[in-house]
Amino acid sequence: MTLESNEELNNIINSIRDNIIPIFEKMINNDNISFPNKNITNCWQSLDCKTNDCPLYGNTSNGFRCWQIAGTYCGGKPQGSFVEKYSKCSNCKVFKSSCPTIVEEIGEHFNNMVFLLKQKGKLLEDKERVERLNNELMSALEQLDKKNREIQEIMITDKLTGLYNRNYLNIVFEDEISRSSRYNRPLALIMGDIDSFKSYNDTYGHLEGDNMLSFMGALMRSDIRKFDRAFRYGGEEFVILLPESDSMLAYIVAERIRRDFEKKTFLANKGEEQVTASRTISMGITHTFTYTNIEKLISEADKALYRAKRKGGNVSVKYEDS
Repeated sequence: MTLESNEELNNIINSIRDNIIPIFEKMINNDNISFPNKNITNCWQSLDCKTNDCPLYGNTSNGFRCWQIAGTYCGGKPQGSFVEKYSKCSNCKVFKSSCPTIVEEIGEHFNNMVFLLKQKGKLLEDKERVERLNNELMSALEQLDKKNREIQEIMITDKLTGLYNRNYLNIVFEDEISRSSRYNRPLALIMGDIDSFKSYNDTYGHLEGDNMLSFMGALMRSDIRKFDRAFRYGGEEFVILLPESDSMLAYIVAERIRRDFEKKTFLANKGEEQVTASRTISMGITHTFTYTNIEKLISEADKALYRAKRKGGNVSVKYEDS
């Protein structure tokens, strides 16, 4: 190797040491560092490009590298992304004129590596951001659905007893009676009424009466089966719908509620003193296998309930026995 060759090699090594290596060191603390290349050529000028659709056409700012910009034109044809077109671009005269020496070439390869890492990092950030937004959206939708169900529950629930209200009874009944008649399956209905509730209200006041109604609601919810539904029909009257049940099965449920309520002793305020009091409940029961309307079924249960009251209350009576 000649002296001149050795000297030229040393110059290249020194140039790399002075211009390239410090960039790697600076990049540890600052990922915006890049190799400054004063030889960057504007591709549209170098190639005499006339394509106005190119994002770089007419741009004379320093620092734009056509091989890094997606959607540029070359020879009148649109190019792809950096990854798609780089192998061709690195052999283009624009790239070569921008890298007259090995120093610029190494520097530009460094820039390309940083550019690609940033792109991948941005894609990862975008993916994480999309996943985070998606999770937030799903959480918001779940909360909205939960609130909607809570509102729906409030609309169909009697506030005092916690049972379903009378309006919802009509909706549920239509569904249950249709299923009952379609599959020829029994549907039973219980109507209950607290015995002598008016006298309890008159004696101890409406607040104590409300406490009794609230207890009755809780008792019914605990004593009915999981597929039965209980409703406050009005005042101290209650209705229970029992799918897949005839009067005998409904009678068993009614008696369980009646006995449990009979055992309950209420602590009520009477003037200045507290006293214990109790009440009983009467039950009327009916059932059907065929399509009917709720008025007919309610009427039958009401007649059975009337019969229970005539017997002195605190009893369950089936319609067919009344």
